Amino acid sequence: MGLPGIQSVGGNLKDAELQKNITTFINKYIDKFQEELRKRNLAIGFFSFGRPTNYYFSIDKRNLHIIYSSQFAGGMAEVIYMDFRDQQKEFFAIEEIANFLRAQKGITEWSGLTFEATILNKTETEKEEIIKGRINEQIKVEYQKLIQTHQPLFIAKEQLITFLQKASEDDFTNILLIPLLRHIGFKTAEAKGHRDKTLEFGQDVQRMKIQLPTGHWLYFSAQVKKGNVKAGTETQDQNVEKVLTQTQMQLEWEMPDPETNQNVKPDHILLIVSGDITEAAKQYIFKHTLYQRKRVLLWEKETIIRLCEEQGLPETVQKTILDYNKQTKE
Repeated sequence: MGLPGIQSVGGNLKDAELQKNITTFINKYIDKFQEELRKRNLAIGFFSFGRPTNYYFSIDKRNLHIIYSSQFAGGMAEVIYMDFRDQQKEFFAIEEIANFLRAQKGITEWSGLTFEATILNKTETEKEEIIKGRINEQIKVEYQKLIQTHQPLFIAKEQLITFLQKASEDDFTNILLIPLLRHIGFKTAEAKGHRDKTLEFGQDVQRMKIQLPTGHWLYFSAQVKKGNVKAGTETQDQNVEKVLTQTQMQLEWEMPDPETNQNVKPDHILLIVSGDITEAAKQYIFKHTLYQRKRVLLWEKETIIRLCEEQGLPETVQKTILDYNKQTKE
């Protein structure tokens, strides 16, 4: 299969023979990679080179870098060859090339391979030995990552409920919530700690963003609370109103996005509780302009459990929850 047949080829590589050699080498690597996946009865679509991909090749005096990304590869596949052999620097780290592509192309999610540039001059037998070794290494790494990030839920629902009941607000946030948010697609979710302990509603999660199919980003923050949110009495109504006031303030706070070097305000706030939001509290929140404008979104215990059951959790998180429940029981 190799590189896509329809290509938008760019870059500054003028050496047609060198470009041909690079293309031939990566085509062989991709074909061997997919062949090995089939031999192991592994689903190609879950691994590199198994879905629409953009390719960026760079060669300098020492290295041949292959950077690949599926971030914007839904249309015409892009293949770019870059020649840095005339640069004053002898070689460039692959991270430098990735940063260049991020600035030029907006690529933030990428993977890469690095070979010595001399590999293009080796015999076919030598190339095949190198390719075989790298493919085995790559499949092993990607398979382990796949298991960690797409592990179906193997702990019982009752274990999740027990954890949600027992965990402190900080433990709920750091052990379960942050990994779950990242697992379902949010990037750089970070716990910020308690802001106002008098309201017991100060645990924030900030710098959350999720990418739309168009390539645009939506930014989120979260307010986190252990236990239930109630309304129906004057004091309870006041507490819910204070929470919504904090939410309004949180929408005005700016968060740094280091990938764009900009400060941004959240588009939405997630109001997350480890227990239940009572019907009276929901009705109070539903009438608020923040909810009616979809600026505040509600997560409660059943939402969290449903997401865990549908999306799974990393294996390490599930084991940590089991250990936590066991320790608190003892």
